Amino acid sequence: MSELNSVVIAQKPDESWEAKHIPSGKVTFGLSKEEAVEEMRTLLGMDDKGEFNEPLTSDRFEQLGKDIALFLEGEVSDMLKSHSGFARLEAFEEGIAHIRLGGGCEGCPSSTFTLVQGVKEQLQERFGEDKVIDVAPVW
Repeated sequence: MSELNSVVIAQKPDESWEAKHIPSGKVTFGLSKEEAVEEMRTLLGMDDKGEFNEPLTSDRFEQLGKDIALFLEGEVSDMLKSHSGFARLEAFEEGIAHIRLGGGCEGCPSSTFTLVQGVKEQLQERFGEDKVIDVAPVW
């Protein structure tokens, strides 16, 4: 079983357990530590191996769109794993990458900042500012 990143697990005074994903503030509970962890995995969309139950989107694109999708699914998602998150390209039109952040990033107050300041800069460095003009969040 893979570790949950950025999750604090603690026993409560009533002897139940709480799992809290720190970046997003998501919280789950259980009668046992294992139950609280399993509930958090479910909430974040992870299987018992710590992988996301989220299909890759790179096979829907060609050329530059495919390269961007593969970069998001690879290097960017690897970086977002530190917060139990991932990135997917949902559309690429006229230089605008429509990106969905999921897992722990979904609903996180910092996700828009991460997308605009972090992911956009990485995409522009990798593919050029003339190719990736902007990013738009997909919720």
